[in-house]
Order: sequence, then structure tokens, then C-alpha cells
Amino acid sequence: MTTQAPRVTDSDHVMRAITDDDNFRVITASTTRTVEQVLQAQKVTDPATARHLSDLITGTVLVRETMAPTYRVQGVLHGTNGSTSLVADTHPDGVTRGLLQNVDDGPFALAAGCRLQMMRVMAGGRVHRSMVQAPDDRVASAIMTYMQESEQVVAIVATGLIRDDDGTIHHAGGFVVQLLPGADRGPLMIMTERLESMPSTDQLVKDLDPERLLEELLYGMPYAQLETRPVSYGCQCSRERVVMSLSTLPRQELNDMIEEDEIIEVSCDYCNTTYKLGRTHLEGLLRES
Repeated sequence: MTTQAPRVTDSDHVMRAITDDDNFRVITASTTRTVEQVLQAQKVTDPATARHLSDLITGTVLVRETMAPTYRVQGVLHGTNGSTSLVADTHPDGVTRGLLQNVDDGPFALAAGCRLQMMRVMAGGRVHRSMVQAPDDRVASAIMTYMQESEQVVAIVATGLIRDDDGTIHHAGGFVVQLLPGADRGPLMIMTERLESMPSTDQLVKDLDPERLLEELLYGMPYAQLETRPVSYGCQCSRERVVMSLSTLPRQELNDMIEEDEIIEVSCDYCNTTYKLGRTHLEGLLRES
């Protein structure tokens, strides 16, 4: 018998379930609006870069959902040249953002030599970092490698995106099927065959919301639907955070900024919000340092 939670709205969210035999944990995600707003904020026009950043956003959300709910998780995909990177940053409340770093107008190339770094911020501010090589040109493959090598978790991760040539985002999402300790070989073979016979993840996220995707993945397997959690686009930047970041600058640099300009403009790389700080803010930092 399948135990289900109440149906949720069409807003971005994740759904969690576990099979009654404790063989699998499954998490499905809809990230359409979140991905759309990230790509808009980062002014992404290249289709390949849009795909990789979308997959990283969805994949990082799924990774966070496999961990303790109080963790903040960041995924950083480093390009082959060592300077370009894509960033996904997702918080325990589901608020998520993304970033392109040093990416020019050309596509972000995901190929042999790229590395995926996953960081989780735990209670007390302690940070755990792990780096793996991307095995192919799919972000999901890199995330599966990370989960197996760094977390010792056997899982299948899939991400999808439906995007028009004009940049319109119609659907984004994905799923993770996690093999739990002590799982029987029989159910594993059934699940593997089922996933291999399914349509592409792009088609799945187009046709199925997270609840129906759970039903499709676990068809014929009794399961308990555990909970739903929201996912949304948002940025944690603020004037106070900007002032705190400037407080780490050397006194001489603060002095130079005061002499050069009466108004200092600092923009957030994630959301492009611009904060204007007057001379009094900078002079206050000098007094406090």
C-alpha cells in the first residue's frame, strides 16, 4: 500500500519517499522557476551553459535533500581552464541561487578535466569539502561520482531541462534514487531495468510533476511519501553583509576608497543588486578596525 502526503502546488518543490521494504529512498524535484530566475539574473544566453547551470542547480538541491536538513550545500563546477566555474548555492529553507564565474560569451565546456566541488556547511559553521573529476559531459554523472566516492552512497541522479531557443524555460527538475544499506539484489535489478527503459529525463520533467514522477519511478513498489519541501530562487545578500565584507579590507585600502569616491557601489554577483555606501559607512569601518 502506498502512503501519500497531500498534493502540493505547482511551485518549485521536492518530494521524498522511501519504499516499504527499505531498499530505496527517492527524491524528486521541480526547479523550473528557480532555474529560470537564476538564468535571468546571470544573463545566460548560451544553450550549453544554460543546460549545465540548470543541471547543477537541480543536482545540488537533490544532494542537499539527501543530507541533514540543516545543511547549506554549494556545488561548484570548475572548467578545464581552471578559471571558469558554475556555482549553485542552496540553503536549508530551499532558497537557492546560482552564479557564473569568469565565463565569457562562449559556452561553458563540460569535458574531461572538469572538476566538481561540493561543500556543505554544517551546524556551527564547519565546512566539509570534497572534489571529484567529472567522468563525462553530464553534470548528473559528476554528482553520482561525488555521492559514491565522497559520501559512499550508491545512487542514480538524473536532471532535465526544457528550454526554447529564445531562452524561455518551460520545465526543469530531476530525481535521485538512492540504494539504502542492506538492499536486496532483486529490487535493485528491477529498478535498474526500469530506469534504463524510461524516457529521457527532459521528457520526464516535461510530462510529470514530482508527485507523479515518484509514482512512475516506484510503480508497483509500496512506499511511504515522507514530506514535501519548498525550493525557490533567492539571494542572501544585504547591505549589512556588504559592510561586513568591506570590514575585512586593509585600512589603507579603505582610506583610498574614501579619498577616491564619496559613494561606493558594490554589486552582488548572484542577483546583481547594487548597494551604495557613503563616506560615513567607510569611516565607521575605519573607526571599528
